[in-house]
Amino acid sequence: MKKRYLRLAALTAGVLLAAQTGLSAAALSTFDAAYYAAQYPDVAAVCGNDEGALLRHYLDHGIDEGRKPSADGIAGDDELSLTEAQFSSVWSPVAINKLAHYKSLKRKCTDEEFAQAYQEALKVVTPLALMSREDQLYGIASALRAVVDDGSMAYSMEANHYNDPYGYFVLRTASCAGCARATALCLDILGIPYEHVNENQYSHQWCRVPMEDGGYWICDAFGLYCGPEPEPYQHPYF
Repeated sequence: MKKRYLRLAALTAGVLLAAQTGLSAAALSTFDAAYYAAQYPDVAAVCGNDEGALLRHYLDHGIDEGRKPSADGIAGDDELSLTEAQFSSVWSPVAINKLAHYKSLKRKCTDEEFAQAYQEALKVVTPLALMSREDQLYGIASALRAVVDDGSMAYSMEANHYNDPYGYFVLRTASCAGCARATALCLDILGIPYEHVNENQYSHQWCRVPMEDGGYWICDAFGLYCGPEPEPYQHPYF
């Protein structure tokens, strides 16, 4: 059975998404572990009374099986409001010192600068944490593109940190290399593998992400594209 993930993650993160979608957290289904265990003894037989395990079952199986997350919840609801504790029980970000591509991402940033970039990237990915990989990539690309479209991002290949996440997230001055590494930092925090295409080359750069179906997606905010990998892929302006 294919896994389904929430489109609206946590109560705290959901505030951001609710503002974008017009949904209010109060209108969403909640998850009641005690109800879920009592209502579905077959699940309780496997998960016991562990709230995190019960919630994970609902995310991975209960949605597709049409189970109710709570007495007042909607059967199979994939727009769910979670408390911070519930959210933390099923997802935690990859710690800064555990990032898969730490050295490549940090580059010449000081520890303090990279920590600032990490916190800004964390703001982007937290509302996306329980979404499908497709929606996560769309969310990252949209957030990174927004600062270009609103005029707060300056393109540069000479400014300090033009090619790292600190330049993109904090200084708002970057090249396509900086955008690729800002994207990559978001992916690393979510634990999503990727390839930084054309890294350290004088050429357009982007992130190439493996998908569950065996294919690849491109996540390229500067290149105005996020979706299945065309063959061949290149920046539309080159």
